[in-house]
Amino acid sequence: EDIKNIMAEVKSAIQNLQTSRDNLGIRITETENRISRIEDDRTTDNQRIQQLEQQLTIAADHIDDLENRSRCNNVRIMGFPEGVEEGNPMAFLQRVLPGSLDLEAGADLEMERAHRALGPHPAQGQCPRAFIVKLLQYPTHERLLGAARRKGQVMWQENQISLYPDLSRDLQMKRQWSGDIRKLLQEKQLKYGMFYPAILKITVNGETTAFTSPEEDRKFITTGRGS
Repeated sequence: EDIKNIMAEVKSAIQNLQTSRDNLGIRITETENRISRIEDDRTTDNQRIQQLEQQLTIAADHIDDLENRSRCNNVRIMGFPEGVEEGNPMAFLQRVLPGSLDLEAGADLEMERAHRALGPHPAQGQCPRAFIVKLLQYPTHERLLGAARRKGQVMWQENQISLYPDLSRDLQMKRQWSGDIRKLLQEKQLKYGMFYPAILKITVNGETTAFTSPEEDRKFITTGRGS
């Protein structure tokens, strides 16, 4: 009788273990399914984040492009000391730029407006703020920049003057790669030009090649094609 009781207890214990094992298996399966769903959700979330990042990049590039196109007639002029315009930047620049750039006397620069770049008045010894000039016609913009390039060094009363396109900060950063390359091109006396948005074109023996990165540009120059 005792043996029967013991066997019954053992059998019951085994059944309980089997039930516990089955329940544990069910829980493990449920847990695995939950983990799988979480991983799927995370993958979907990551894909959505990537899509949003791409859309944000495209939107930011579009906004930057619109900003730069709105500035296409603008010229940034650096080097004139603070206060020389005596409160009338347009009249001052109209008077001094033609002579400084070797343009014909009295040339009409067709300015719409001109002002100093926004920011606090520089302290003694600091660089003066640039003039931002909006021109009525794009050809006048190209005329001024072309005259500055041809002259090389533009001076006004012992002050070196520089003229640049008025670009957004993002586009200026994109164009920074070409700085050292342009110095090398100047040393080699090669004809080149920077085109919108950040394309450097080099002309050798009447053939023009376009570049968008310093690696391909430098390779072009150092392999002898630009010599």
